[in-house]
Amino acid sequence: MVFPVRTRIPLLAALVVALLLGLGAAPAGAALIAAWDFDDGTANDQSGNGFDLTAVGGGPTIAGGFARFTGNDASPSFLEDTGPGGMPEYTVSLWVRNQGATDQGSFQGIFSNNNASGAAFSWQVESFGGVFQWRTQAGTFAIGAPTGGVGAWDHIVVRKFGGNDGDIWFNGVQVVANLGANPGGLQMFRLGTNRNSNRLYEMDLDDVQVHDTLVDPTALFAAAVVTEPAPTLAMALCAGLLGVRRRS
Repeated sequence: MVFPVRTRIPLLAALVVALLLGLGAAPAGAALIAAWDFDDGTANDQSGNGFDLTAVGGGPTIAGGFARFTGNDASPSFLEDTGPGGMPEYTVSLWVRNQGATDQGSFQGIFSNNNASGAAFSWQVESFGGVFQWRTQAGTFAIGAPTGGVGAWDHIVVRKFGGNDGDIWFNGVQVVANLGANPGGLQMFRLGTNRNSNRLYEMDLDDVQVHDTLVDPTALFAAAVVTEPAPTLAMALCAGLLGVRRRS
């Protein structure tokens, strides 16, 4: 018997898996704009494009291969860098793990592309009343509620295509097929805050990726999910014996 375990695997390996899975994955010429896996204990861009994130208000705690944000609205602390700007297509993929109450209030920022809610084509991935949403100038679109409460990872993908439309995926499933309007661009990369920098979600973030074209969300989801065999009885007994020897 095997039990699914959500793990972080090296970025290159994840991309190789995505390509091998196919399923309408990114076409030839697709490029990874930015990636932050936090595995090296920093918020440096792993794509090699130099989008190293700057900590604002102290930033999150980065340890264990992920970034932990306090979500304290009274003392905003997040990460940001200037992005490439407007573009006709992109894919933003991130793993988020709730660390507080399911409902932490309104406009609790997870990822935003600007530092002003009134800016043209600005948008944010947020938690609002306990539900993940993609809020844009064109409207607000529900993504879904945290699936496992506190301590469970969820995968969110938002995509723009055709220059004026987009879709949303949650844990490998498409939840919005068409936005019906231009969602905006990549003016900034801001992790852990909303556009106004005053509402913050208490959470962990990991394996945040931004691509300059459409990447198959099911491949991105599958690339970070592996199955590991449950320990056999013999393995458990051996581990127990080793533990006894170490304590003796």
